[in-house]
Amino acid sequence: MASCLVGNPATATGRIHPVTPGQETPAQAPASVTVIGTVTDLDIETSTITVKSDTGEVVVFPYDDKSQFKRLPLGKTAMADAVPITLAEIELGDRVTAKKRLTPTGSVAPITLMIVMSKGDIAKKQEIERAAWRERGTFGKVTAVDPAKRTITVSQRTREGLKELTIVTNDKTTFRRYAPDSVKFSDAQPSRLEAIRVGDQVRALGKRNEDGTSYEAEQVVFGTFKTLSVTVVNVNADSQEITARDDSGATLTLRITPDSNLKQVPEQGGFFGPPGGQRPGGPPSGPPAGEGPRPGGTGGGPGGGRFMAGGFDPAALIEFLPPLQLSELKPETKLLVLTTEGATPNRVTAITVVKGLDTLFARFARQAGGAAGVGGGGFGGLELGIGLP
Repeated sequence: MASCLVGNPATATGRIHPVTPGQETPAQAPASVTVIGTVTDLDIETSTITVKSDTGEVVVFPYDDKSQFKRLPLGKTAMADAVPITLAEIELGDRVTAKKRLTPTGSVAPITLMIVMSKGDIAKKQEIERAAWRERGTFGKVTAVDPAKRTITVSQRTREGLKELTIVTNDKTTFRRYAPDSVKFSDAQPSRLEAIRVGDQVRALGKRNEDGTSYEAEQVVFGTFKTLSVTVVNVNADSQEITARDDSGATLTLRITPDSNLKQVPEQGGFFGPPGGQRPGGPPSGPPAGEGPRPGGTGGGPGGGRFMAGGFDPAALIEFLPPLQLSELKPETKLLVLTTEGATPNRVTAITVVKGLDTLFARFARQAGGAAGVGGGGFGGLELGIGLP
């Protein structure tokens, strides 16, 4: 009779002890957690796939002959559209989704199913998304937020000066806020309308009304940043820092990180190219296919074609400027810098650093007959916009 009690939570008398509510017994199946991330290692010898999740967790997934792998084609989102692939078709950098299940001993159980999106498809998807933001996007600095009406009012710089645009949102509009030290769209986190503040920078994807006064948004990305006009005092390549003074004469330290975007306007006119032309490797000077001429567009290469339908877009221009090396900066060089709002006012993280914009703005002023609103004294109050997603 004793043998029939083996495996039961019982005493030698055979009386079963009640299980405390919420107490897990060894017979219960362990919970699973969905992991979404990027493949960082494939080890055939140990039969494991290492994934760095979007939350920062590193998960080493074992696999066996029962594990299944499927690829989700570009443009598809339903799991029914996923097609079977072999392990050999998975590459470093691919995006994957898999369930992390723990065994009773606490180790990660072998994969049952891993859904894969290739890094090539990811690149294509990102370019499609960026094209959509270029063609249908708008941007500006927040001047008012009305949660009751679900509207955001932004100020935009145009050839005729500053103008306001009302961005209309609804229950289907998605919101994302940039991380404090980053303008990478991939770092932006889900947010809500109520989190947007006056002074924030906003990009929205949607559709403008016929008279151009309002804009119905499908997506809104925003962040709190500050644009500074500074003059270089000293450069420390070892610590990756720039000591500079702002227009008020105050000294501050700009911290350069691997994610900092350093750009420069060439001293010679080669960046702009001939009228109506295109810089090698740069964007076409005209509007995207299917669009008419943009209001105020000059067609003089990237420098002359950044007055888009929504106004002047510094970020779209800066994207195509050639890189700047920290070692190239000399004392008394003028810079325009996009920074985070740090806890220490005189020490900030530099997100975008651009050299030579004073020369660029002088060209804009000449092209616009002095009415561009970006010439004038210094940098004309221009703010570096957050980059395209």
